[in-house]
Amino acid sequence: MKSDMSLQTRFWKGLLIPGLLILLSACSQAPNKPQIDYSKFSQSQSAPLATELDVKDEYEFALDLARLQVERKRYAAAENLLQKLRRERDDDIRLYRLLGQVYEAQNKTEMARVARSSAVQLKDSSLDDESELARLYLMEGDYAAAESIYQNWVVGNAKSTQVSGLNNLGFSQLLQKRYAQAEGYFERALVIDPLNRKARDNLKLLNTLN
Repeated sequence: MKSDMSLQTRFWKGLLIPGLLILLSACSQAPNKPQIDYSKFSQSQSAPLATELDVKDEYEFALDLARLQVERKRYAAAENLLQKLRRERDDDIRLYRLLGQVYEAQNKTEMARVARSSAVQLKDSSLDDESELARLYLMEGDYAAAESIYQNWVVGNAKSTQVSGLNNLGFSQLLQKRYAQAEGYFERALVIDPLNRKARDNLKLLNTLN
């Protein structure tokens, strides 16, 4: 047990101390923030902070740091941190959502798709996660995979979700220049929701291409 705690302590110490220094440096540059004298902080002074946090707090702190790295477009640092966190909790959907952002921002579409696919398989996944995965499938030209997701939206969901599924199915067909099929999906969307602006706009766009 003592050995396990020692390994855990070394992991978080190595993760949090450099991360804390980066976070403090980044925050000091943010606009409209109170000016704080961070010169009082040093690596040796940061160490007690990590020991005062419980495991959950340490994890959430590191996750917040990863979000900051993404916001600052420090994608390599964000990926490294997220991968370390994934070794601690590989069932946290937030990690895969952030990894999806990181990879896509670096034009690593395939890796972004893998991350989004991992998110969709977790119990906390949402329609937004499915939407992001389907969008990446469309970017890769895998129309069948994207349409499989959208077809599921059309069956047994709220009307708004059905309309979104039909609009997206139509858009997928439009990308493939299957204009008649695209028109059919847009019109089906309007049957469910005659006031749906997206479906009407899609039909207008289709008419310009036909």
